[in-house]
Amino acid sequence: MTEAKPGFLAQIKSYPSTFWVANTMEIFERMAWYGFYAVAALYLTGPVETGGLGFSSVERGQILAIVPFFLYIFPVITGALADRYGYKRMFIIAFAGMIVSYYLLGQAKTVPTFLLVFMLVAVAAAIFKPVVVGTVARVTNEGNSSTGFGIFYMMVNIGGFFGPLLAGAVRGLSWSYVFIACSAWAAINLVIVLLFYKDPTTEAGSRGARTFRKVIDDAVEVLGNLRFFIAVFVVLISLMIPGFQFPWFGWPQCWLFIGCWLLANVVWDLMLAKGSGISVSAGGTRRFPLLKRMHCSNWRFALFLLILSGFWTSFHQIFLSLPVYIRDYTDTRRMVDLGRAVFPGIDWLAAIEETQLLGEFDRLARQARALEPMAKEDSAEPPAPRGAEQVAALAGSWGLTDESLARLDELAVRLSAFGAKTPITAGDLMESARVMLQYKVRIQPEELGELLAAVPAAPQEITDEQVAVAVATVSKRLKEKGGGEFAGAERDELEDALRGLMSAGPFPAAAALEEACARLSRAERKILPEDLALGVRDLAYRSVIWARVDAGRQVNAEHIINFDAGAIVLFQVLISFLMARFHRFTTMIIGMLVAALGNVLYAVAGGTMLGPVGGLLWVVIAGILIFGVGGMMASPTSQEYVGRIAPRDKVATYMGYYFVAMALGHLFGGLLSGEMYARFAEKAGRPDLMWLFFGGLMAATAVIFVLYDRFVLPRKSTHEQAG
Repeated sequence: MTEAKPGFLAQIKSYPSTFWVANTMEIFERMAWYGFYAVAALYLTGPVETGGLGFSSVERGQILAIVPFFLYIFPVITGALADRYGYKRMFIIAFAGMIVSYYLLGQAKTVPTFLLVFMLVAVAAAIFKPVVVGTVARVTNEGNSSTGFGIFYMMVNIGGFFGPLLAGAVRGLSWSYVFIACSAWAAINLVIVLLFYKDPTTEAGSRGARTFRKVIDDAVEVLGNLRFFIAVFVVLISLMIPGFQFPWFGWPQCWLFIGCWLLANVVWDLMLAKGSGISVSAGGTRRFPLLKRMHCSNWRFALFLLILSGFWTSFHQIFLSLPVYIRDYTDTRRMVDLGRAVFPGIDWLAAIEETQLLGEFDRLARQARALEPMAKEDSAEPPAPRGAEQVAALAGSWGLTDESLARLDELAVRLSAFGAKTPITAGDLMESARVMLQYKVRIQPEELGELLAAVPAAPQEITDEQVAVAVATVSKRLKEKGGGEFAGAERDELEDALRGLMSAGPFPAAAALEEACARLSRAERKILPEDLALGVRDLAYRSVIWARVDAGRQVNAEHIINFDAGAIVLFQVLISFLMARFHRFTTMIIGMLVAALGNVLYAVAGGTMLGPVGGLLWVVIAGILIFGVGGMMASPTSQEYVGRIAPRDKVATYMGYYFVAMALGHLFGGLLSGEMYARFAEKAGRPDLMWLFFGGLMAATAVIFVLYDRFVLPRKSTHEQAG
């Protein structure tokens, strides 16, 4: 137990105005970052038709590993520059950069361009991070820092709560609004820092201010010399390359290169003269960096950061893996049912991509009947035959037993009896059900097959209400293209055209669609077959499929994850106040063990350890809340520890190094997320194995910290500096 701390209210009153300004800026910066980052996995892997980028899980993992890695590495330098040139100046540069780069991020559509622009976001965020944490560390003291960092972590999660909430709302309209909102939050921060922020630093205006070179040297020498940094950095860069699937540098070549590189560095050190690690030679001349031996000046701190990276590797899965896991494996319709009971006036189907969902249903229905697509944009190569391994992986992802897969095969044969040139298979049904899941509708593959079989081939009676909905769908498409509204005689003509197309049944030919478009088009408004096809699909399939769509409506994954941020907002300050009475390392270790339990609960809810796939939504939510409690204990305590051991004139520099652990966590977490999700969740249908690994990693990190505290830290240092 530590010495008595001031009371809670006394601590709250002790913080200066700069503390609250910094925390306010943290809210808006986190709204910008998490407004995108919480939905990044969904955006990167989402179908292009829904506004996503259509990247693979491995590409997603690479991007979300590499860019955040650099984001958290850059503070090593930006934190040192802030100590030298002033916090306020660095804040202004950071927010100006965020305004521009977040907007440009929404314009990037390929892996290289997205990676480049995302890196610009990282640079701006890396300037901000050590400065805001350094501000909190500078304006707090030993008596109020635990609660102060708890408040700061709560502010992080206020932004982390509202950012994804608003992003989830606006992405239903268009993904571009997500990036516009992120730029807007940065603009608000720019106003705040210009009007209200008072710089707590003193070096920038002092006569003894360091030169730029001295700043860089001091930043590097916290952990070691340049040779040490180069050796480590090359290893980390080499780990980023295999995920891009270059034929000349896969994982075997990567491990071989790392081994050779480390061996070469050791041999080079042995060849150098003894004492060549000294920065300045006897004659007073500076040695060339490559002629110095590798040197780690603060190995205990370096080891602390390396161990802590294990915590962050597992921690970041709440944003790297959990969103796609919830989307793919967790049935959230119970949340929709609860929402409808509490808020009956809300249209819970409003955010569904209706036209794309009906288009996928139409594609499969026409494939089953050997019919040509209605429009050119629907044309696609028939799916390539799937191997037994791919079919087994799809079956695993849906939790299908051998018996249910056999029933699905029988249903596929029945559908193919319609005359398909490319027979419908069980794999087609499972894959199409997976596509519909991207549109936030969960329909089991067998249910989808039954719905396809229920589509009537003969003409059916069409009501005025159905026609009105179809006309509204076509009108919306044309309005988005700048064609204006249908009204009066034009609307009547469109209604007649749609009724005429459906008079022969739900599968009008492409030629009939083109003829109707020619009649409806005007000089000022050209109607294309793909425009009119939207209304035809509405009339053909809505009555067949919409009741099941309504029953399968899912909640946005980022809204489920927000339970974590919401819990932190409500309980972080209380937990930090209570934990301030205990040893910092004790709090960190217990927090990691609690967070590990949360990861284990994700595994239990995965559909292969307990119950059917998607049957355990409340277990997932319980895992998120328990994980959040662990994070509330471990994360702010680890930041406080570094802030307390840092020299007062180098607080931002040391906090910059704290982010190295987060950088490594992002790198390892992103790489492991992409590879393990592809291997265990997508191919093997066993996401539980992935979550058990991350839970085990978190628990192992806690155990290693116990050993670190017992055998590495000097006892005096442990209690006086981290007590």
